[in-house]
Amino acid sequence: MNSGRIEWNRQSWPATGMGAKEFGRTQGRRSTWLGEVAEVWRRWCAEEEPGLAVTTSGTTGTPKHIRHSRKATAFSVAQTTEALDLAKGCHAVLALPTAFVAGQAMLIRALIGHWRLTLVEPSAVPSWSENVDFTAMTPHQAEGWLKQGTGSTNTLLLGGGPVSSALLRGLHASNRVSNIWEGFGMSETLTHVALRHLDSIAALTAPFVPLPETRVVADARGCARIDAPGREVHGLSTSDLVDVNDAGSFVWLGRMDNVVNSGGVLVHPEEVEQAFHTICPNWVNDFVVYGRPEETLGFEVVLRVQIAEPGRDLDHAFSTWRSQLKSLLGTAKTPRSVELGQVPRTDRGKVQRRTLP
Repeated sequence: MNSGRIEWNRQSWPATGMGAKEFGRTQGRRSTWLGEVAEVWRRWCAEEEPGLAVTTSGTTGTPKHIRHSRKATAFSVAQTTEALDLAKGCHAVLALPTAFVAGQAMLIRALIGHWRLTLVEPSAVPSWSENVDFTAMTPHQAEGWLKQGTGSTNTLLLGGGPVSSALLRGLHASNRVSNIWEGFGMSETLTHVALRHLDSIAALTAPFVPLPETRVVADARGCARIDAPGREVHGLSTSDLVDVNDAGSFVWLGRMDNVVNSGGVLVHPEEVEQAFHTICPNWVNDFVVYGRPEETLGFEVVLRVQIAEPGRDLDHAFSTWRSQLKSLLGTAKTPRSVELGQVPRTDRGKVQRRTLP
């Protein structure tokens, strides 16, 4: 049977143990990310345990070492390929770093599924030259790919952060992607345990649907508790606030550790960011909403923007944005302050709110 192929820099290797050794010998020392690909590839083909091992990013707390068995990893891979109808031998692009769970899972899917996998150096602007069947990116990467990257894909899986209405509109208008999915999951659950099909802007308010043999409930705090026995996940407590409906699907509300208590009103920064996406001008490069200590309210909601063009009338723009947000969110959730500054992000594009004042 065809073993599949791994491609990089106009070269190709069979997706086997021998291919992994040759790739590691000839390419693994060229850079850290290629070495990580070689090691994940080698370990899986050598049938070593654990099947997948990662360290979390630490954006919401102390980094943790996560280990998953080969059995659980294979179960996760099978669920993704079935849910997204990814056939054996499909052509995919790996644009995610294999130091983290999503990138490792992508590589292992290719090894199990005998895919043709094209490697792309992980960056904020992924690019490739062909039309492929499948790729996965963070929303931050997808924005860069849409604006400056090349290539197209039949199916795109987004995860690792909220998808904005502006990004989704751009993807649909680009004619570079046919099917867009968003996943809900984490390192502890071996990538996504629930999906939603983003076939329209309205889908951004639709619930995530758990994959088969997966159950998501809300605990006493309103946070998701996950059971996914096939992935060896049992009663996993999270900090993700969810609204679970009677059918078992759920709407993600935001992270509990991001919630801003402003004068007794609980504000989800993610909700405010979604609203700002609908009015954000193209001269704003990036933005984030966070809570800053304030003597009267305890915390005030702050919108920080990073701009591309100096010389703008920012006072007028800030006043206009606050007025528009007030009509969308109400007074209590509207940022009291709008400021100019850098938006701190990790290499994967995740906002580092904890570093903000």
